[in-house]
Amino acid sequence: MTGLKKTVRWRFFPGYFNGLALLATAVAVLAINLREVAGVTQETAGKADSKSKSSQAKTGAGKTFIPQAPRVWLPTAIPGRFDPRDTRKHILHRIRAGETFSLLLGRYGLAGAEKQLWLRSLTREVGRRPLPAGREVHLYFAKPTLTRAGRAVPGQLKALEFNQDDAFTLIWEKGIRGILFQRLEKPFDVEVKTVSAEVDTALFDDGRQAGVHPALLSQLADIFTWDIDLQKAGQKGDTFKILYEQRSRKGQETRSAMRILAAELNSAGQKLTAIYFEKQKGQGNYYNLEGQSLARSFLRFPLEFTSITSHFTESRFHPILKTNMPHMGVDFAAQRGTPVRAVGDGIISEAGWNGNYGKAIDIKHDSTYTSRYAHLQGFAPGIRSGSKVTKGQIIGYVGSTGRATGPHLHFELFKDQQFIDPLTVDFPAEESIEPALQKVFESQTRTYLVELSAFSEASFPQS
Repeated sequence: MTGLKKTVRWRFFPGYFNGLALLATAVAVLAINLREVAGVTQETAGKADSKSKSSQAKTGAGKTFIPQAPRVWLPTAIPGRFDPRDTRKHILHRIRAGETFSLLLGRYGLAGAEKQLWLRSLTREVGRRPLPAGREVHLYFAKPTLTRAGRAVPGQLKALEFNQDDAFTLIWEKGIRGILFQRLEKPFDVEVKTVSAEVDTALFDDGRQAGVHPALLSQLADIFTWDIDLQKAGQKGDTFKILYEQRSRKGQETRSAMRILAAELNSAGQKLTAIYFEKQKGQGNYYNLEGQSLARSFLRFPLEFTSITSHFTESRFHPILKTNMPHMGVDFAAQRGTPVRAVGDGIISEAGWNGNYGKAIDIKHDSTYTSRYAHLQGFAPGIRSGSKVTKGQIIGYVGSTGRATGPHLHFELFKDQQFIDPLTVDFPAEESIEPALQKVFESQTRTYLVELSAFSEASFPQS
């Protein structure tokens, strides 16, 4: 009996272990199947019920498990599946006279907390003032949903686009973390062109007669202003070549912007070359072939002008008072509305009406230098006493306010609170190309010079 018991036990344990092995295998297979079912369910959430049943049949899962899976995974699986634009209703709205964003949102049923949330974000960027009439606003709403009673519930405002001006579009988009804001620059077309001319009597006059845009002539004077006085030094036989880019947006070709990329000036046997180079995107300067900056800490001219009508002098016949008087500044002839720029970094000490100067701006640059801009038509946005300005920043616009016979800019420069001639003062060079950027600069220089060389000497008329 004892041996029989041992035998029975021996025969029982192998079967027992085999059973456990089979049971473990079955559990493992079932676990794998359940994971596969969960994966299939998550990936196929949102598909037709028939496809879910088909997946269920293929995996062999129990009937009680599958109906619960969609309720668990649908909320996280759906959002990334669809293009948000497919679920939005688009409305194009044109701003009416005197309309604000508050009135606009009220027109489309936004009220209560939703309206206040949007207004806080909108007014943070554009303020509460009325919007320019005629500008476009694009509103994107979630599509209406139906209640169980069949009543349509309006969708929430999900995004808004506002054409701020010809250059920028403002975009607000509502997400799970609130309303996000973006300021996007509108695309523009860029053309690279070359012009050249020969001086017969005066650079500006001959350049315009040759078809060179006045803005390019003014930039040319700006670039070489510390090396040569183009108002006085231009003489018969001088030549110049300009490589420039012209940027414009569709439908706004007449308002295109021009910038010189490279220029070559031959004057009185002296050859000057300027190359535009950006050390950082959007922040460029002009350099000679050796990589030395042609700029100074101050601009020589505060605007793009057509001519100088009055120089700095101790005695000048005043056209209004009809008597000789000192003229302690320089008068630049320019069209009404021409932008006026700060000649250097500084803080505005005064901006307002200044007697005979009319609307004027005074800028304190440092403990030594101060500049004044007079007879302005108006000031640029944000320009007021105490405002900080940077070199080249637009601060106002040419006008004829105060004692003036026509539109022009009267410009004065003070050193230690004493008048000085803006056209004779000199400042040290700002900078040079760093060694790390030298090869990039040289490569760009070669490219620009090849473009300029396309204009051979035969391009200039022979005298």
